[in-house]
Formats: sequence, C-alpha cells, structure tokens
Amino acid sequence: MSIKKYSALFVFFSILLTSILLTINYVIDPYMIFQSKRLLGFNDKKPAAVNRSSLYKPYNVVNIHPKTIIVGNSRPEMGIDPSSACWPTKNGTVYNLTFPGLGTYKQTQALFHAVSTGQVKNILLGVDFSDFLHKKRKTKKTIWSNYESEFSSRLLVDANFQKNQSYWLNKIRDFSAALFSLSVLNDSIYTLMSQTPNSSDRTYLGFNPAKDYHDIIRYEGTWVLFEQKQSELNKRFSKKGLSIYDAGQWSLELEAIRRIIQLSLDKNIRLTLFINPYHYTYLESIRNAGYWNEFETFKKSLTHVVMQYGDNQVALWDFSLYSDYTVSATPKKGVNIQSFQWFWEPAHYKSDLGEIMLSNMFGENCIKTKTKAVGVKLNAINIDSHLAQQINHRSRSLQELHSSTLTP
Repeated sequence: MSIKKYSALFVFFSILLTSILLTINYVIDPYMIFQSKRLLGFNDKKPAAVNRSSLYKPYNVVNIHPKTIIVGNSRPEMGIDPSSACWPTKNGTVYNLTFPGLGTYKQTQALFHAVSTGQVKNILLGVDFSDFLHKKRKTKKTIWSNYESEFSSRLLVDANFQKNQSYWLNKIRDFSAALFSLSVLNDSIYTLMSQTPNSSDRTYLGFNPAKDYHDIIRYEGTWVLFEQKQSELNKRFSKKGLSIYDAGQWSLELEAIRRIIQLSLDKNIRLTLFINPYHYTYLESIRNAGYWNEFETFKKSLTHVVMQYGDNQVALWDFSLYSDYTVSATPKKGVNIQSFQWFWEPAHYKSDLGEIMLSNMFGENCIKTKTKAVGVKLNAINIDSHLAQQINHRSRSLQELHSSTLTP
C-alpha cells in the first residue's frame, strides 16, 4: 500500500471515528448540555448529569428562556418542582437553577447570569443557614470581590453584573469537550446502561426527582438516609467558632442578598426569598451544637436586609420551623417504614412539602386536600414574636411526639 493511499485511509477512518464519537455524544447527551431529544429507555434518564449542574445549567437557562427561576442549593433542587401546578400561570416557564454544593456567592452569580438574559421576571430564592455559617473571614471592611472560577467562566456576567468577555470562547470549549471527549463517551455508554425507572436523573427544567432514593428506601430503609445525613450534620455543626458575620454586622452572604434585592428592584423583577424547611432533628442538631442564637440572628439579619432594601416589594418566608410537617418520629432500623411523608432525610424535603410551600407563598388553590400553613411570612414587626413562639412550639410539639412514641 502506497504512503498516499495509507494516508488517505488514515484520514478517512479518523474522520469516521470522530464523526461517530461526535454523533453518539450529541444524541445521548449525557450531561444535558445540548438538550438533545430524550427518548424513553434510550437516553431519557441522565445519571451522569447529576454532579455536573455547574456545567449544563448555566447554558440551559440561556437556551430555555424561563420567565421564573428557582435559585438555591440541593434542597430546593429536590423540593421545588418547576412543573408544579402551584405556580401562578403568569409565572410562565420555570427553571430550577439550583446548584448542590455551591454557596451563596456562586448562587448569586448564577442568578445575575439568568437575569442578564432579559427574560426573567420572577425569582424564588431559597436561603440556607448552613450556607451562611462559617469561620469568620479575615476582613475588617465590607468587600465584594469579583472571584473568577471555572463556574463563573460559563456566565454571561460577573459578580458585578459586567459582561463576561470570554463567555463565547468558554462555551465553545465546553461544547467541544462534550462532543469529542472519550470520558464523555464513557458517560454516554453509562447513560445507555442506566435507563431504569429509579436511575439518578435531572429533568429538562433542572429538577431532581430523587428517583434514586426509592431504591435505597426499598432495599435498606428510610432510616439509612436519616442516619447518614444526621451523622453529616453532627460533624458539620461540631465545628467551633462559626458565625454568620465576617466583619461587624456584615457578611459576604448578606451582601449577596442585598445585591440580589437591589438588582430585582432595578429590573422590576418579583423576588421571593424563603428559608428552607428542615426536619426537627436538623433543628435539634443546630441547638445541641450551641448555634441556636446564631440561627435566630440569621433570621433576624435576613429580615433586616429585606426590610431595609426591599422597599416593601420583597417577601421573606420562614419554613424552618417546628411544625406538624417537620416534627415526626425518625425512622428506625428494623421498623418497616418504606417512606416518610415530607422529608427524604433531615436536610432534604420532598416536593410534596414543596407544593404546600408554593401554595402558601403564591396563594394558589392547588392542593387537593385541606392543609395547614407550613411557613410564616417575616417582617420587622413579627420577627421577635415569631422566634419566641417557636421556642414554645418546640417544647409543646416535642412533648407530644414523645408521648405518641410511648403510646402502645
């Protein structure tokens, strides 16, 4: 075989293999970056996308053009369904722009990114105590720095709402890697092999349906999820010297909230903030670790920021309460409880509870059965009495729980 013919064959097969690789990765789309058509039993479930929300969600929110976005961490990602019937019709398409493991600063960057598209008219922002609680940062004044990262390179604007000049270059890089990478091919094959009813997944609108939890509960029991998360919480809150403030009455997270409020007012966007609900055992972990005063300060500080800068146009809801929804006996090993009504485990609530939360916040008559209110709308007038009432309600509800567990 001549060198010329060999070279031609080499080029031909190289192009052929590259084309096959490109086609497989594009059609299966394991990371949801291309939003290729999802076919049941073929590429419908996206287990490989589970840990890559910081890759595909920034691009998806630009392509989908939602009118409403949900922002926060893994709790609203699992608990607030963008396809819920409890959203007001006027809210249009809703996208779950949530990022497990990313703190308030990066969540704020993602929110700015979505708003910069010019389509967003409503924001539902879930705030979390654990995202605000940290070792005091070494700063003597209020500083809002523009931190660059791989995540921020995928955003249209930076933390100061200035245009990202390298956005398109970074997008080309990410999309090319998702087409031509052999590691992506491995995840494409993994996706093909993981098309079971309870595979890990993310919906087109960014929601985590938590299907993978069903198999854990079925084969091991709900108690496993509770025990594992409780161990993580105890470790998290065992750290000493944590605070929600960095300098004086200032923190990076509270500054982020202030800037989000200001941006919403400037852009005429309806902003609703809410504190995520926790199972009572989560609240007890906070209390037992000695951080209850910090937890109350967190709620007071949020209320103060909303009242000071919100111009009576921003709502703040507290769902992190001792209530009929959050106070219930924890599942035990050997006890045949296949499911738990409102929580997957102490830190993550189910979309069933999320439905009631949405109904409370937006006043929609979307719940088939009559339910009690699950949260309290906070303001400067009721915050102190609300916190005092929670102390009394805790005592009463835990006493009732203890009595019920002793009753044969």
